[in-house]
Amino acid sequence: MTASISEPRRPRRGMLLAAALAALAAGGCTRGEGASVGPVATVAASGASNPTVARGPSGETYIAWVGAGPGGQDVYLARRAPGERAWSAPVRVNDVDGDAAPHEQAPAQVAVGPDGTVYVVWQNNRTVPGRRFPASDLRLARSTDGGRTFAPAITVNDDAGGPPSSHTFHNIVVAADGSVYVAWLDSRVRDAAERESGGAADRAKPAGAPTSTATAPSGAVPHSASAMQHHGATTLTDPGSEVRFAISTDGGRSFSASRVIDANACPCCRTALATAADGSVYVAWRKVYPGNVRDVVVARKAPGAADFGAPVRVGADGWVYPGCPHAGPALAVDARGRVHVGWYTGATNRQGLWYAVSADQGRSWSAPVALETAAWVPPSQVKLAAAGNTVWVAWDDRRTDPRTVTVARADGPGAPRVIAAATTGASPALAASAGGAGAGGGRGRARGGGF
Repeated sequence: MTASISEPRRPRRGMLLAAALAALAAGGCTRGEGASVGPVATVAASGASNPTVARGPSGETYIAWVGAGPGGQDVYLARRAPGERAWSAPVRVNDVDGDAAPHEQAPAQVAVGPDGTVYVVWQNNRTVPGRRFPASDLRLARSTDGGRTFAPAITVNDDAGGPPSSHTFHNIVVAADGSVYVAWLDSRVRDAAERESGGAADRAKPAGAPTSTATAPSGAVPHSASAMQHHGATTLTDPGSEVRFAISTDGGRSFSASRVIDANACPCCRTALATAADGSVYVAWRKVYPGNVRDVVVARKAPGAADFGAPVRVGADGWVYPGCPHAGPALAVDARGRVHVGWYTGATNRQGLWYAVSADQGRSWSAPVALETAAWVPPSQVKLAAAGNTVWVAWDDRRTDPRTVTVARADGPGAPRVIAAATTGASPALAASAGGAGAGGGRGRARGGGF
């Protein structure tokens, strides 16, 4: 497994992207047992934002991120071959100058197919007069030579060139048969309804809406209210943000018309995708229920099915919040077909990060296990990655400065076992394979450790 952690949301000068790699024996590991630090690699030393990571079929490791380029924001990728210590020089992925936009919940996502094809999907932004937030399209580029070069990018969403809308908070996964799935949050229907009614392109959050259901203690790092107000409140009487997906069956050269999974999604919490060995595809998102309840759900697309089934709520948090917390779920499927989910909730008496498992293809879920809970936990990020029957879990703690990341592993029932805690960083990213495990961080400077 590899991990990369970066400063969230906006690129900052001097920020580092870091990756730490180390071998992990197949057997168990308790906290501190056999742990070592490093080696840590700085992949980008400035102007970079929110990397994601992936492992190739032969053990290659890839990191993708959005960074400052000569013509604006561009997408970059670096590669590390098995057995090598050094990372490759960054390669620009996008062929159009400045065709990218950084965002913590919508980073450039990298995935690798079973044949070694590397896929990167990202959002761009364009300013539209009178629109509160930029319009965006999803762009994808593919590499058939191990990330050394990329074909010209294509647009994934099927309404490109039409009325301006938002297509973002995306994820990508490649199935065992090589099919490429992309899921995202889509505002085309909501925007069309607002244009017809003469409303604003994006609603403002109601005045006085809370930023959390608990009060931050004295001395704690405050969580910006604006980060939880990005797209405002959603009601079930008006069209909401849709969860859509599209599939490529020709190696990322083209995509099918998009199909709707859900029509009432929390409008700025990222989606998550995962595939199972039997051909099932799973998607997770934060759904809006009546009364502005915003809980995480999972839906399954059975092998051969055209659409995803009805969503199932993972935990009955009942979190009432008239805004968006910018905290999407994480999803992984292990070799036994068990589905693992990690998520944040701000519900009273449950505030924090949680983890649950389904052994019946997402029809029912285990009792949630706490990863990080307290009287006050601001919206935080969690990521999962599966390798065989082991699932790696990483999450950030945003209650203090500097923020820290914890890495744990789950090999069976119960809470994941912490193997590294209080590593400086935020917004973890994980990729897993049978070859090893590691964690890294970047927040002004890089720190990391292998396990």
